[in-house]
Amino acid sequence: MKKFFYPIFLIGISQISLAQECKLKGSIADENGIPVTDASVSIFDDKNEGQGFVFTSNVGEFEFKLPCGKKYDIEVEQAGFENYLENIDLKENVNRKIKLAKGQQISLQETIVKAQQAIKVKGDTIEYDADSFKVGNEEVLEDILKKLPGIEVQNGKVFYKGKQMSQVTVGGREVLGGNEKLLNKNLPSDAVSKIQLNTKFKSNPFASSLQEDDEQFSLNIELKDDMKRLAFGNVTLGGDADKHTDAQAKVFYFSEKTDATIINDFNTFGKQVFDQDDYVSFFGGYSEFNAEGSIYSLRTNDNLNIFSKTDAPMMNSYNGAVHFGAEPNKKLRVSGFGLVNTNNIRYNSRVENLYYNVDPTYTTVDEENNRNNTMMGMARLRLDYNPNDKGQIKYRLNFNYLDNDNEQSVNSFYNGEQNSFRTISSDQKNYSFSQTLSYIKKVGRDHNIGFYLRHQYQKDTPDYSIFSDSNPFSSFSIFENLSEVNNQYNINQNQKYTFNTIQFYTIFNYLLTNTSNLKLKAGTSFSIQNFDNSIYDYKKLLTNDKLISDTDFNYNETFVDATLTKKIGSLQADLGAGLSYFDQTTKFYDGSETKKNQTKVLPHVNIQYKFSNATNIYASYKQNYSFPYTKDLNDSYSIQSYQSIFYGNRDLRQALTHNASLNFQHFNAFSFFSFFASLGYTEQENSIQTQSIMNVNYITDNSGTVTGIKPPYQFNSLINSDNKQRSYSGNMRVEKRFVKWYNLRLTGNVSTSNYYTIATNRRFENDVLVNENTENVNNKSFSQTYNLENKFTFNKKFELKAGLNLSLNEYKSLVTQNFKTWKPYADAAWSVTSKLLLQSDFSYRMQYRNNEKLNKAKEWNASVRYNVARKTYLSIIGGNLLGNNVIVSNGVNNNSIYTSTKNVLGRYFIFNVRYKF
Repeated sequence: MKKFFYPIFLIGISQISLAQECKLKGSIADENGIPVTDASVSIFDDKNEGQGFVFTSNVGEFEFKLPCGKKYDIEVEQAGFENYLENIDLKENVNRKIKLAKGQQISLQETIVKAQQAIKVKGDTIEYDADSFKVGNEEVLEDILKKLPGIEVQNGKVFYKGKQMSQVTVGGREVLGGNEKLLNKNLPSDAVSKIQLNTKFKSNPFASSLQEDDEQFSLNIELKDDMKRLAFGNVTLGGDADKHTDAQAKVFYFSEKTDATIINDFNTFGKQVFDQDDYVSFFGGYSEFNAEGSIYSLRTNDNLNIFSKTDAPMMNSYNGAVHFGAEPNKKLRVSGFGLVNTNNIRYNSRVENLYYNVDPTYTTVDEENNRNNTMMGMARLRLDYNPNDKGQIKYRLNFNYLDNDNEQSVNSFYNGEQNSFRTISSDQKNYSFSQTLSYIKKVGRDHNIGFYLRHQYQKDTPDYSIFSDSNPFSSFSIFENLSEVNNQYNINQNQKYTFNTIQFYTIFNYLLTNTSNLKLKAGTSFSIQNFDNSIYDYKKLLTNDKLISDTDFNYNETFVDATLTKKIGSLQADLGAGLSYFDQTTKFYDGSETKKNQTKVLPHVNIQYKFSNATNIYASYKQNYSFPYTKDLNDSYSIQSYQSIFYGNRDLRQALTHNASLNFQHFNAFSFFSFFASLGYTEQENSIQTQSIMNVNYITDNSGTVTGIKPPYQFNSLINSDNKQRSYSGNMRVEKRFVKWYNLRLTGNVSTSNYYTIATNRRFENDVLVNENTENVNNKSFSQTYNLENKFTFNKKFELKAGLNLSLNEYKSLVTQNFKTWKPYADAAWSVTSKLLLQSDFSYRMQYRNNEKLNKAKEWNASVRYNVARKTYLSIIGGNLLGNNVIVSNGVNNNSIYTSTKNVLGRYFIFNVRYKF
């Protein structure tokens, strides 16, 4: 660890010392000497450029650190006082005592820092001028967002104070189905005028600050005036002389009452704009309802495995999206969205597994040929109707479709000799249809009530087949007599899972006083589920009772919840508890059924203390229950993988979870310094954990000497662990701009978990069980990730980011494994002229396992872009210029340590022409 922190310390100290700074301190009071709190203090240099902005503290004080030897204008604004302006020659540290004169009341909503500055403050909105942050290498909206102080972008998603945006709009309207990643990676940067961050976003338009459960943020993108009434976008066509293609067409149209978007993107070199996370976010689940306050305690089906590999040697990806929006009148807004995404991927890999939980230990090597075809489709219709200024009606209709087809051919080796060949195929089709309806009404002057209704239907059919020259489950009696045709076995599994649920609840906010509020919540949820599983031997249905599944599951949850919010000065507390009644009935294939019902009390508390507008601390605690669902309770056997069989547990009970968190935030976008830190703790009682049984079948000679091994297989089930599962997490982010051209960011994430599983090892010799051992295994993990990044910007033409990333992972189970990865990196962009842009990025990754070097990889990419005509750009892109053809990864499974080597795209060059209009 010391080897890591020394370079951080030296880099930070060397950079800070580049500029000599002076302190400009002061205190602000009224004419009677009473401190003026939360007054805005702005600093401008002699070029009238903003150099900082803060709010005064609880005792009216402020402080800046600025380069010495310059003259500055200090401007103070506060509602109810006259503006104060003074010029200061900052040759040394200065301390000012300022008195404000009473003046005409000024609405904070109309107060801005400076009309032409990069950042403005309008009440609860921070507005960034997009052009002020550009250096010339920005292609899309995401490139600008990454440069805004306080804003973080991760895989196209935008975060502020560690929280993801609740809403991202363009001109106040939802576009592209509300998917911010799709917008961020496609909206041209040169169309963006302003970026507005609302720090007090409310999903309920009639709620006061006391009536919102959580702090929420939203982002609105304002376009340049000349882009608001005409179509704009770009068309790109490119590739190389061999196998690569890059074709894009992006068209945007915005007017006063209508807007439309068309996006088409096809490429063969791994440029990805849509992945599994995006599909899941569109899939819906209960995220939208949870954001508005619903309670739903049922575990759900998460069997969605979409390939997202972006560096395969053979691949092509297409993404097509269309959006429309219209406002027939001021009361009604209608919008629709549709998307189709396809991926075709081919690559080879080699996986080495060291099985340590057996005696003797052994190693297998699988040489794999992988093929994947995926198609995703989705559509969304949205209606927003405001019948008057006291009511709002919202309707959402979503449809999702997924077809994921995988095939893997594997040569398996034991001790260097081939012992089996197999082909694994899976074809998963998933349909989802959901709709939500809500009505929120303002009651009286301060109160409001909301009614929410949601319905969702989902059908999942993941089919699975094995074609192998050996029976992977030969020691398992149910499968020991499988048909063998021409020395080949063929096992097929068909599954069908259907899920139908409806939810209804209401929320009533009653403002008791200006500093206290009572929130009442009541609702009910119904879920009907069915799970079918059938296994075939060469298309002949296997009729053993343990192999046929037909399970029906009915679930109902009815709840009431009350929360009292009280604000005392800078302290706000939310104290509440919910009462939930759970009822479930499960019917099994054999005609039996189980019924369970119970009533639970779920307390929750949130406490927030606001030291100032820039600094606050937040603590929370809540309890919730996680109930098993259909697949968890179904105890028939189903095939998970070539070497794994799963069965559920009829006696599985709910797990109680305690969640606690503590957050500290000091953030002021205008003082160019932010600090965020959080701690989280989770404890589960009766946690739902895995119980595994590992079967290893050795081949021995007459003397008992092991001469070979049949493919091992594993049983996995679920249990309620008597041991509590605990996990801790912590993260922090520090960011500071020391001088105008230098910015430093340090981030760190730490997490640890401690839980127990039951592991049974069975040793077979020539299909005869000779030994069995069961252990209660304590599994521990400790993960750390740190990143230090220095960013230099010179004359808005040259930008350099240089950083160091360190990842540490320790796994303890029956063995202990330590993994370490160092990754120094650098990104550079240089606008040589207004027409010529050069860009390059380089990284060097070094991986270690138990302090032994496992792998190293260097990656270098570069591009040149030239504006050959007013709206035409020519680009040359070079990827993986060092020609890396493989990538190595490693980790720990339940019973093995694995090392995976995959072949990747290798070196490529793309030439393309882009026309902007």
